[in-house]
Amino acid sequence: MSRFYLKNGTIADIEVNAVPIYKEDKIVGSQGIIRDITETKRLRELESRAQRLETAGQIAGQVAHDFNNLLAPLLAYPDFIREELPEDHSAIPFLNDIETAAAQIAEINQQLLTLGRRGHYSQEPINLNDVVNDVIRGFTFWPESVNCVPDLDNELMNIMAGRAQIHRVLSNLVHNAIDAVDDGDQITVRTENYYVDNVSVKYGRVPKGEYVKLTVSDTGCGISPEVLQKVFDPFFTCKTTDKKRGSGLGLSVVDAVLKDHHGFIDAKSKVGEGTSFYLYFPITREVAEDCNRGRIVGGTETLLIVDDDIIQREVSSKLLQRLGYDVQTVQSGEEAIEFLKKTPRDLLILDMIMPCGIDGTETFQRALEIRPNQRAIIVSGFAEGDRVQMAMDMGAGAFVRKPLTRNSIAAAVRTELDKAAETSIPAN
Repeated sequence: MSRFYLKNGTIADIEVNAVPIYKEDKIVGSQGIIRDITETKRLRELESRAQRLETAGQIAGQVAHDFNNLLAPLLAYPDFIREELPEDHSAIPFLNDIETAAAQIAEINQQLLTLGRRGHYSQEPINLNDVVNDVIRGFTFWPESVNCVPDLDNELMNIMAGRAQIHRVLSNLVHNAIDAVDDGDQITVRTENYYVDNVSVKYGRVPKGEYVKLTVSDTGCGISPEVLQKVFDPFFTCKTTDKKRGSGLGLSVVDAVLKDHHGFIDAKSKVGEGTSFYLYFPITREVAEDCNRGRIVGGTETLLIVDDDIIQREVSSKLLQRLGYDVQTVQSGEEAIEFLKKTPRDLLILDMIMPCGIDGTETFQRALEIRPNQRAIIVSGFAEGDRVQMAMDMGAGAFVRKPLTRNSIAAAVRTELDKAAETSIPAN
């Protein structure tokens, strides 16, 4: 195999096969076949990369699922302890440090789950401009000599997405851009409506259709072609200890989130001139709802928590009891069904994966046989997609991602209970 420069300036991989031509036992010539295998080689590299991502993702997802349960008390209990102490108690700074460290671990853990394609979340119509503005405002350490230019399309179409996941994607890309620039450089974040007519990109092919295109570019140091081929590989990092060593998760997580959103990614870079990442999200014509996110509102309704992990049951019940709810817990789907036969509950909070018995979907299905209007929400670190979708099709409400926080569980529980109340009001 050889490499040749073509007239248009591109490089092609060429395979040459030649055989001798004999006449009366003498070689009188040769016959050769020359093939351009550039596209074949690219597709093989893409297949190999996909296999590496899948293997690393499976391992990462399993580890992260176990971490989720252990993180639950670290995130929830500092609030409980704080409430028992005076505001000027000397232990408060230690609690704050524990809470901050736990939140950072939870974020890394969520990136591992995303890499393993096991971090489930609800998708809704969102405007990408809103997320861009949130990310830019959220960065408190912009270098003073670096100019950040948002170039946002005022007529931008919506996309169907998990807001937290898209926020994570943008944060990772902007973090990398900040690390790549020096004094006087510029970072640009651009959004635009974009029609694709079967475009081929470095990491695949973008099918024909309507997209929202997000571009994050910088005029920094750039990336060599050899490194650019590896930037989406799990745990690959060029960041060294003189700054803060990278986890190698950032861009592999970006890649995984794009796949979850049926999107596509491309990257271009030149050493000394900068780097650009291009993300393509399919548009939706659904309208985004304006709602109050993360409201901490309690109630007095009856809840049943179904989870095989004792720590999760304790944390969940404490969080919800402090909000005023009447909470009971059981450790399996089978126990939940026996409980519901005798004692109805307004809402079920179901763990999706319970290895020693029936899962959350089957528990909900059996509960509906007892009480057809039973409400439920899913609490999970990860779950099989088809089982989750089945529960949603039967009427289960939103996901609440482990590890739980007071805000996330309070908002999900209240939303589902209010939804049940609205459907029970007779029409005039």
